[in-house]
Amino acid sequence: MSDLKVGLIGCGRHGERYLRHLARGDVQGMKAALLWRRDADAGRAQAREYGVEFVEDPRQILDGSRVDGVLVLTPPAEHRAALVEALGSGLPALVEKPVIARWEEASAFDGLDASRLMVAQTLRFSPALRRLRQLIPAIGTVHRIRMAQRLEPSDLPWQRDRAMAGGGSVTLTGVHLFDLLRWIVGRTPDSVSCRMHGLLGHPLENLFDASFDYEDLPLLAATEVSKFSRSRMGLLDVVGEQGELHVDYLRGSIDLYQGQDCERVAELGDVPTLPIVMGFFGALMRGEIESPVTLQDGLETVRMAEACYRSHASGCRVRLEEIE
Repeated sequence: MSDLKVGLIGCGRHGERYLRHLARGDVQGMKAALLWRRDADAGRAQAREYGVEFVEDPRQILDGSRVDGVLVLTPPAEHRAALVEALGSGLPALVEKPVIARWEEASAFDGLDASRLMVAQTLRFSPALRRLRQLIPAIGTVHRIRMAQRLEPSDLPWQRDRAMAGGGSVTLTGVHLFDLLRWIVGRTPDSVSCRMHGLLGHPLENLFDASFDYEDLPLLAATEVSKFSRSRMGLLDVVGEQGELHVDYLRGSIDLYQGQDCERVAELGDVPTLPIVMGFFGALMRGEIESPVTLQDGLETVRMAEACYRSHASGCRVRLEEIE
């Protein structure tokens, strides 16, 4: 079976991580064939370094005539147009989160077949978090979930530009945690109360805390993103009636607390998730599976982000059903 050929739309700092994995052969049965980048000189240099072809116009990739699938890795404001064109031509697409920059763009996909679109919600593919999901029944009925992702400040200019990014940490990183919450609980929460700040002169929010509630479940969930500290941590606590699980998902460890006892139940290490994600995308392209993270999954996280912004602006709790 010949390798699947993919084209990369956008190949900046994060996009090059995808390219590097493909060039090293980390994704069996898939190779990079074409790439487009707005900075043409940088794109040509990357193409030479990694042995792929640089194209001057992204439509040379998006029409699907030369590749089997496309990776959409641009800043969020450019996702919608690229995806609409790819889906319109029947091209399978893997898109970085968030699937769109703003909730009001969601209607752009009406009438399009998105069955071969996958959103790169990479936390779902973390071995530690997949193991956590298997362990949750051991702690009984869950009533509390708390998660936090703390990252160093970004020096990427577009992440300070609302027009390109769509928003700050709620949009760019919070959607990771929102998707993880939906994946664990099995549904979108009913309401949220959110507060946020732009610290150290950042024009967008780089600290937020959102508290989600479910009307028919005795469950409270809290999500936090901090991008102002010189530190890096990914934490998830799940508290049940028979114990609690604490996960450091960036380092791959899981601790089980029951009574006064603590047991390290998993030590999986820092496993790169991008090759795993692209492996699932390859299976989707070959028709072996349905999309593991659908367009609707991606849109729900953007809806949760919009509810967070409205809650902060109003100072009130916002119901998700109000976001239409």
